[in-house]
Amino acid sequence: MKKNILSTVLLLLVLALPAYTQTSSLPEELKEGLTLFEDAEYQAALLQFRDIIINSALEDYHGDAYYWIGRSHLALGNIDKAAQNIDFFLVQYPDHALTAEAMYQKGRILYLQQEYQRAIRQLNTFIEKYPGNSYQSNAYFWIAESFYELGHLDKAEQIYAYIVETYPRSFKYEAANYRKSLIDLKKREQELLKLLKISHEEYLKTLEDFEQREKTYEQAISSYQRKLSAATSGRDDAIQSEFDSELSTKDQQIAGLRRELQEERSRVTDLQNRINSIQPSSQDQPQPQQQVSIQGDQDDVTRLLELKNQALSLKLYYIQWLQENQE
Repeated sequence: MKKNILSTVLLLLVLALPAYTQTSSLPEELKEGLTLFEDAEYQAALLQFRDIIINSALEDYHGDAYYWIGRSHLALGNIDKAAQNIDFFLVQYPDHALTAEAMYQKGRILYLQQEYQRAIRQLNTFIEKYPGNSYQSNAYFWIAESFYELGHLDKAEQIYAYIVETYPRSFKYEAANYRKSLIDLKKREQELLKLLKISHEEYLKTLEDFEQREKTYEQAISSYQRKLSAATSGRDDAIQSEFDSELSTKDQQIAGLRRELQEERSRVTDLQNRINSIQPSSQDQPQPQQQVSIQGDQDDVTRLLELKNQALSLKLYYIQWLQENQE
């Protein structure tokens, strides 16, 4: 990717060379070096520019030679040597006609050296110091590229958008527009990955919660079943014990009633015998003692009948109770 970017930059620089090489004041040695550079003969151009430096008669053009030596090394991919020559040029020739371009090239070199923070500062200095320079849109582009490499996609996108809006005829227009679209796509991809990650984490958490709840429910159900079994067993025993107690009580009551009933039956039989044995005549007047006895016997009969009714009622209650509690 960086090789493609470098090739694009070199093409832009070559396109800008004809106006510089046609300057009539330039010596033939410098023009020849620039022509070689324009023809992509960078190694030969490098030797030509070195010859100018060692030629004292061309001392006025030593600054140009250093600048183009730096540019030739940059074209050859010798980034560190390019940086050394451009730095030397900026220090020794701060007022040269190529100083503005050299400052821009220094920012470009810092970017290629992956010194992105320094590249941003250098290119910002260039933009502020040389507003309206022909390399200004390029400087914005490499600032955006530096932010992009640093992962500051929002800042990079803002600058790409600024280039697209402000410099529609810039050579960086298409590249900036492409990068802008790429960032938008990358953001969507990051959002999608984020959503997928969140969804996956939520799924795992939900699954874990479900498994935990399922385990808890199983333990609870098992516990409830044990408790229910124990409670049911205990309750059945209690109910059975209660039933047995009540049955025993009822049995005792019934036995007592039967004894009383038997006694009353004996008394009724005896009373009946006594009644049958008495045969009063129409002429006989009943003795007072006999009348008292008969009246007492009648009371006994009434009491016996009431007792019999009570026994029958108790027996009916006992039968109904058994039916209700044995279903």
